[in-house]
Amino acid sequence: MKEKDRKMKEILGQDVQVSDLVNQRLCDTYKILERKQETSGKRKCKGKNLRVAAAVAAVVCLAVPSAVYASVKAGFFEGMFGNTTKKSWDVIHTEVDNGKGSKTAIDIPSKEFVPVDEEKADEQIGQWVMDEPVVKQIGEHTLTIESFVYDSTGAVMYYTLERKGGVTALRGDEDTNVAKGAMFTDDVDFRFDVRCGGKDEKEEDLIFAGDNTYVDLEKSTQERLYCTSYLLWSENLKEGDIPKLVITRYPDTLKELDKLRPDLTGMSKEEVADEALYKEYNEAMAKTETEVIDLSEKGQVPDKSIDLGADGHLVYSPIAIRVDMSKGMGLSGDETMDPYFMKHLEIRYKDGSSYIVSDSENLIENSGYVLGADVWYKTVFNRLVDTDEIAEIIVNDKSFPVK
Repeated sequence: MKEKDRKMKEILGQDVQVSDLVNQRLCDTYKILERKQETSGKRKCKGKNLRVAAAVAAVVCLAVPSAVYASVKAGFFEGMFGNTTKKSWDVIHTEVDNGKGSKTAIDIPSKEFVPVDEEKADEQIGQWVMDEPVVKQIGEHTLTIESFVYDSTGAVMYYTLERKGGVTALRGDEDTNVAKGAMFTDDVDFRFDVRCGGKDEKEEDLIFAGDNTYVDLEKSTQERLYCTSYLLWSENLKEGDIPKLVITRYPDTLKELDKLRPDLTGMSKEEVADEALYKEYNEAMAKTETEVIDLSEKGQVPDKSIDLGADGHLVYSPIAIRVDMSKGMGLSGDETMDPYFMKHLEIRYKDGSSYIVSDSENLIENSGYVLGADVWYKTVFNRLVDTDEIAEIIVNDKSFPVK
C-alpha cells in the first residue's frame, strides 16, 4: 500500500469531534441538496461524533458535480435567494380592523420566490459574502449570523435565532411573512439591528437600516428560527463603510420598561416638557448597554448606474436597486420620497424574459423590502439578478436601456 493511501485510510478511520454549529451547517446544506437531487438511499445527520468518511459522504457523494457545492455557502445562497422552502402566494383579499369599530378591505400583493443557481450565485457575489458566521449569546438566546452580503443600497442577511424551550424574542409566522416581517416581542430584554459606517464611527452616527424579516416556517422549529432579513440603508453607502451588528441590552424587559413611561394623556405642553416627569424611565434606560460588532469587511457588491441626466438616474446590483424619483418621473416635493409613486418596476433580460419587481396596478410585489429615503426609491430583490443579462430597466413608463 502506498504511503499516501495508508495515511488516507488512517484519516478516514478516525473519529472526529464536530462542533454543533458545523454539524448543523452540514445538515442544513445536505437537506437542501437532498431536495434537489435524486439519491440512491436516505441519509441523515447524526450527532457530534461523525466519522470523517461520513462527513465526506455527506458533502461530496451526492451524485452532483462537486464544483457546484464547493462551499457551504451554497446552503446560504438557497436560504437568502432561493425558493426551496419559501412559499410564493397569490393576491390576498382580506380585512383589517381600522380602529373605528369596523373593518377595512385590503389587498395584499402577490409575491413569487424563484430558484437560485448556487454555482452562478457564487460566481456573481461569492467573493463579497461573509466567510465565517458571527455567533453571539444574548441572554438565553443564541444569535448566529450565517451569511451576509451588501451593496451601497441594501443588504441580505441570513441568520438563526435559537433558545432552549422555545424562541421568545422574535415573533414570526405566516401573517408576518406576508405583512411587515417578523417582529421583536416585548418579553425580552434585548434587540439587535444592522447599521453601517466607518471603521471607528460613533454608534449615534451610524447609518440606519430598515428591514423586513422572512421566517422560513418549513425549516424553523420552536427552538430555532431560520430568518432572511432584507435590509435597505437610510443613506447611500460610501466606499469603506462597514456593516455592523448592533446589540442593545436593556435593564429589564421592554414590557416592564414601557410601564415606566409617563402617561401624557390630558397633559399640557408645559407638563409634558417637564424633565422630572421622565426621571424614573430615564434612570432605567441609562443602564442600557450596547455592543457594536463589525459584520463583514468583504466590501460592497459593485453596482452599476444608468444616468440619463435630468431624464432619470438609477443604480443597481445583483441584490438591490435605487431610483432617483426626482428626475424624469414628473414628481415634485414630498412625492419624490413616497414609494406610492413607484407604479411599475421591471427588469427585462436579453432573452426576452422579465422580472417584475413591483406593479401596483396588478398587485405584484416581488421585492424583499421597499424604502423611500430622500429622493430615492429603494428596493432589495427577493432573488438574485444577473446584471450582465439585463437589456433594460422599466420605471413607471420610462425605459432605462443598458448599454
